[in-house]
Amino acid sequence: MRFFTTLLLLITFGLTLPTCAQKKMSATQQTKVKKPSKKVRAAEARAKELEARQVSGPVLTFERTACFGKCPTYVMQVYADGRVVYEGRRYVPLMGLQELKLPAATVAEMLRNAKEANFEQFQERYAMNTSDLPSTVVGVRQANGQLKIVTVEEGAPTNVNMFFTYLSTRFDQLAQLGGVDR
Repeated sequence: MRFFTTLLLLITFGLTLPTCAQKKMSATQQTKVKKPSKKVRAAEARAKELEARQVSGPVLTFERTACFGKCPTYVMQVYADGRVVYEGRRYVPLMGLQELKLPAATVAEMLRNAKEANFEQFQERYAMNTSDLPSTVVGVRQANGQLKIVTVEEGAPTNVNMFFTYLSTRFDQLAQLGGVDR
């Protein structure tokens, strides 16, 4: 009988021991938590800043697509502070991914011109089924936070063409001069 009692006590003790050890270990781990170093805090701050930039997103996007010839092909994402993320793809002097700069006042002027041209009322696409034409794709952040995108190949009304020509002139200049806004 003693044998069974001793065996039962050993089994009970064996089952409760790992639970006690886990509780003690987690309490020990909690006391060893240290504050992050200055480097870690700085990295976290940079990550938060980058995340905030991504959340705010570009206020304007501009793209020239390829054609069967030597059409300049590039993409730009313009931020309210004047930062421009540029990617030169084909037939442009400035190739690859670059960060360019526009004055914030120029960006504000572009957005003002979009509003005056009634960009929010533009159709999503202006095309007449010609296969060799490049497209110009413009996106403008609307008051509701959405980025409205309009693609023009041909057949756009005068107000749309005027606005796209205005932007094309500014962005072509920026792409060719490597960030100098004149």
